[in-house]
Amino acid sequence: MSLLSLKALSALGIIAVGLIGGSIPILARRLENSRRMFSLGNAFAGGIFVGAGLIHLLPDGTSKLETVTDYPLAGLLAALGLALLLLIDRVLFGHDAVSEKMGKSHVGAYPYLLAVILSVHSIIAGTSLGLETHFSTTIVILLAIVFHKGSASFALMVNLHNAGVSSGQQKKILGAFVLMTPLGLLLGTIASAALTANTAILIEGAFDALAAGTFLYVAVLDIINEELSTEEDKVAKFTLIVVGIAFMAVLAIWT
Repeated sequence: MSLLSLKALSALGIIAVGLIGGSIPILARRLENSRRMFSLGNAFAGGIFVGAGLIHLLPDGTSKLETVTDYPLAGLLAALGLALLLLIDRVLFGHDAVSEKMGKSHVGAYPYLLAVILSVHSIIAGTSLGLETHFSTTIVILLAIVFHKGSASFALMVNLHNAGVSSGQQKKILGAFVLMTPLGLLLGTIASAALTANTAILIEGAFDALAAGTFLYVAVLDIINEELSTEEDKVAKFTLIVVGIAFMAVLAIWT
């Protein structure tokens, strides 16, 4: 299978996983059982994201950017990627998010903010996937995205539902969200084909580093922070986080 074919199939798979995950809250009659299953899956995805960011994406970005400069540019870009989501999530819209969680507004901004945060992350991750020119690293990034996409769609739709957003609006937001990663993948693939070899390596390394930062933000400050904030299944969730990291560590032996 060619790398381009793999990326095309990846786009279809990501869309399918996102739609399935987002449709469960809409269709399921007993949300609590589904939420527990996805909560455990989300913990595993958190470990996958930590491992993918620290063991794969950041080292890959570092090795590519070291051909251009001796400055630790990959580390800086990873920090900027993390800071970008931190700015959107906790600074620009922090007050609205707190108000919504405390029940001080009816629909509130937080569910829409969550959609924006997840969409920004999805575009960066998708672009990193599209720019990738190595088969093995493409698979690693794809696994990280797929393991999280369903859980992210599920969490987004639950937030929209709990905030009182209409069913029609929920479906529109879900449709837009699941297309964000394939959109980034398309942009990255086009850029990779259009750029010269040296420029492509530079941009690929930069997006690998940016993606590493957003992966760490979503993993630590979003997924792990949320999943371990309650006592329910805490040991099981921690175990799944470690298993996710270990899975990425073992995968690094062959990639």
